[in-house]
Amino acid sequence: MARRQLKQHQKKPLIVICSEGGIKSSEYYYFRNYRTRDLRIQFSTGNSTDPKGMLEDLLKYIQNEDIKLEDNVRIFLVLDTDLLDRRINEIKKIKGKCLKNNIEIITSAPTFEIWYLLHYRNSKLKFNNSQSVKKEIEKINGVYSETMDMFNLIKSHTEEAIITAKSLEQRAISDGEELINVNPHTSIYKILEAIQEFNKL
Repeated sequence: MARRQLKQHQKKPLIVICSEGGIKSSEYYYFRNYRTRDLRIQFSTGNSTDPKGMLEDLLKYIQNEDIKLEDNVRIFLVLDTDLLDRRINEIKKIKGKCLKNNIEIITSAPTFEIWYLLHYRNSKLKFNNSQSVKKEIEKINGVYSETMDMFNLIKSHTEEAIITAKSLEQRAISDGEELINVNPHTSIYKILEAIQEFNKL
């Protein structure tokens, strides 16, 4: 047992991300760029698309990979609200179970791609659906698909995107709104802050 514990102590810090679509998702194509010799980034497996099912897939992954034995690990469940009340309520219902298992919920409205858009502009636009965000990126960028690796196109503006995402969050707090209901918003920056924190170890 002591040998196993020593082996775990020698492992590099770990970020685990569960997102809809797994290794075929926009999140995967973006966050894989943050892997380094000193930081592991893994995507959990599973085919679920609803918040409850995704959480169950993630919990199975955590158990199968012995992730609870890791020393330096942050686990994120990345969810789009799709601006649907039903989905927002589903996300709220799993908060307690996530907290119990040290899983951090990261939401974006209407979709993850709002994170990309915040690199281009301090957007005050409201969106009707996920597709409208992707069309807005396509207007700016000339082309966009979910399997595009946007990292090199936007990385020079990441600090501005973080500032904008935080300002949207602060505005929601000032207005007495729950962030999950705000259109648009994204908490993706919290994963980047975790990456920055681990890179300092």
